[in-house]
Amino acid sequence: MVIFSVIGIALIALLRQSTSFLEKGQAGSEIQDVLENADRLFADDFANVYVKPASLEGVPDVRFLCDRVAWDTDGDGVNDTWAPRLSFVRSVAGEGADPILRQAGAKAGASGVVDGQDDTKEAEDGDLRAAGGKGEVTFVLVPDRKAKDDEKAEVPSLMTLYRGARMPVGGGAGQSFLPLDPFSERRTPGSRMGITLRQECEERLRPVQTGVLYLSFGFWSRHVKPEAARLVSGGRLNDETPPDRGGGGLSLTWDSTRAILEKGSEPGQFFLGKGAGSLADPVDDVFPSRIRMTMVVDRVGRDAAVGELTRSIGPEDTNIPVDNARFAPGGDPAGKFIKIGREWIQWTERDSRGFVAEKRGARGTRREAHDAGSTVRAGATLIREYPVPANREDWND
Repeated sequence: MVIFSVIGIALIALLRQSTSFLEKGQAGSEIQDVLENADRLFADDFANVYVKPASLEGVPDVRFLCDRVAWDTDGDGVNDTWAPRLSFVRSVAGEGADPILRQAGAKAGASGVVDGQDDTKEAEDGDLRAAGGKGEVTFVLVPDRKAKDDEKAEVPSLMTLYRGARMPVGGGAGQSFLPLDPFSERRTPGSRMGITLRQECEERLRPVQTGVLYLSFGFWSRHVKPEAARLVSGGRLNDETPPDRGGGGLSLTWDSTRAILEKGSEPGQFFLGKGAGSLADPVDDVFPSRIRMTMVVDRVGRDAAVGELTRSIGPEDTNIPVDNARFAPGGDPAGKFIKIGREWIQWTERDSRGFVAEKRGARGTRREAHDAGSTVRAGATLIREYPVPANREDWND
């Protein structure tokens, strides 16, 4: 059973939605089942992160990369939203007990991989390569897209989280889930960017969570100051502190090779980056020791609840008028967010007529105008910290 609690000081272990979530008799609700399933999935993957490369020379086969991918949500063919992508290698146990993995590697010259596509047939034909005790995992968050022929439709707020697993590790361009090139909107033949397209997600991955409103990851290294990692202080959500070698906050990106992402602390950069020369030097690779995951999912079934704007608002408006504000939880600071279209809004106060915004364009989104009648969502929030038993620092920094 997931325990929901309100913590007004440093986050010690985990912070879940709020006590009001259980007080309303929703301990067995559909939305809690959704959050528990997501929690278990991430916990198992992160507990089995694999960090040891096959060789200490050359480009490492084992990598851990969290970056972002651009998407088109309004159907005009132009990317307008960024969403996170996480790719890494994890250990795989029980090969001998699995009927498919047990047959993998039985025939010399096999070329197939275990990836959820025709695995049974490939195993029967003896055309699966041996898994080797480890496999690739990728999570890609894909925003829903507005239909091109429906001009009156709202810009979607919801997203789908896809997950893919592939064994053994490695493969050429268009095969491996592990990027070797940074994401670019101009994809060229032979690029090694991993999964970046909707069609690829639909064909090669499987949806593990629909109705996602928000997803982010924060990564610990030895450079994190305890006070900068605190989620809540004095009853309010702390502002994010940028990561810094001299002591800073959690990094929202990660690049174990230190060569794929540009060095820096801006969105899409990695503060421990060293440059392209580090790609073929696995000795200086770094892996996080702990991961904070924040996920907000839309309420479904009998838990479903949304609001509606009662008048149009501009990008600078701080009064957000809705027909009913009771759909939004507010029992803890982590729940004081609403989403309209692509924009997140952090609020401080509310009454029956709406919300007072503390920050427009929160959570890395842009301030936007919204029409009267637009759907306003809050969702249910899960904030969870996962230790990564197999982690690695570069103490030569």
